[in-house]
Amino acid sequence: MIESASATEYVLELQQVSLTLQDAPILQDISFRLEAGRSYSLLGPNGAGKSSLLKCMNCIYQNWQGEIRINGQSSRELSQREIACRIGFVPQQHTVGSNYLVREFLLLSRFARHGAWAGLNKADREALEFAIERARIAGFLERRMNSLSGGEAQKVFIAAALVQQTPILLLDEPTTFLDPRYQNEVNALLSDLNRQDHVTLLQVSHDVNSAAHFSDRLLLLKNGRLINEGSPEELLTPETMNPLFDTEFLFLNHPNGRRIML
Repeated sequence: MIESASATEYVLELQQVSLTLQDAPILQDISFRLEAGRSYSLLGPNGAGKSSLLKCMNCIYQNWQGEIRINGQSSRELSQREIACRIGFVPQQHTVGSNYLVREFLLLSRFARHGAWAGLNKADREALEFAIERARIAGFLERRMNSLSGGEAQKVFIAAALVQQTPILLLDEPTTFLDPRYQNEVNALLSDLNRQDHVTLLQVSHDVNSAAHFSDRLLLLKNGRLINEGSPEELLTPETMNPLFDTEFLFLNHPNGRRIML
């Protein structure tokens, strides 16, 4: 099972986070808070800084300015291993070159708990079983990573993050390049993790309609700045989305009661 969040109301807080890479400003004064057990999507045009923001939040990038707090504690006070016990991360992935078996790849993801090659204990086995069951990947545990299709590999990457047993999961475009079947399977998996296991989710997405359907809140990023935050019902409007993407969209009401944009 996933470890529950602490009593802190907000599990992740950003205060005036800025990032400069090679003298170019990437992020500017980003502030928001994630509430435990809720689902969020980060939307915006290409080059807005979305992926860079995720990398600041789990300290892949460490030269940011501002404040990031995880369960009330400054991330600068935590080691990378301690952060990995609190935040799972699923990066963008387009090819899988690893020759590891899927089972081996999953076990390597337990490094944050006790080291990459330590012997398995009961907690490791339970975490592995949970991830396999939730991601529905039992059928290809003995396959090589480089033999997987894009959809299969993405489910394995999500399972690898689940093996860490973190209460927060960050995902960078988890359904990009997947066919409709695997998009639906990945979205259903993430929805179950959020609704049933109370994992706090933040995903970068270019699929606005899917993000609006599966998320409690939307965060809108443009030119390295957070320009709006709110519920899908509040933000899926011409006044908000057209200037975000500099495009004129058509907005319709879906039979399920939600608004969609085309």
